[in-house]
Amino acid sequence: MTPTTPSPLKARHAGGAAREIALEHGVLTRQMAGLQRRVGEQMRAYAQQVQVLEDEVLHLRAQLVVARTCMLWGLGVAGVARPLPRRARTAVADAVEAMAEASSVICQTGCVGHAHPWLEADGQCRRTGAACELYAGSTSSDTADG
Repeated sequence: MTPTTPSPLKARHAGGAAREIALEHGVLTRQMAGLQRRVGEQMRAYAQQVQVLEDEVLHLRAQLVVARTCMLWGLGVAGVARPLPRRARTAVADAVEAMAEASSVICQTGCVGHAHPWLEADGQCRRTGAACELYAGSTSSDTADG
């Protein structure tokens, strides 16, 4: 026997080690596939849970808008007790639009018509805390005319 030629015992041992490695690789691959499947299922369940919670947040915000609208219009809080149907979104949008129009009328008569008593020096409205759009529009038209 020459030193470069492997003995039959070593060759058999090397073949057994290769089979063990192949078997271990198969086991690890199956475990990894199971793990990936479970993680995928958990991700899908998490996404569904997030969607349910986002829907609930939207529903609760709509109820809050209806409750505030009822309160501000002096209708009481009767609108809070009953759940909102899906089609109530348009009603809520209409209520928000009506509130914006009412705010515009209040601004025009109470502030613009009385020399801007709610207007801060930086252009902010004391009543709403937002930037005054009517005053900003009138100053830009005044400077354009002059």
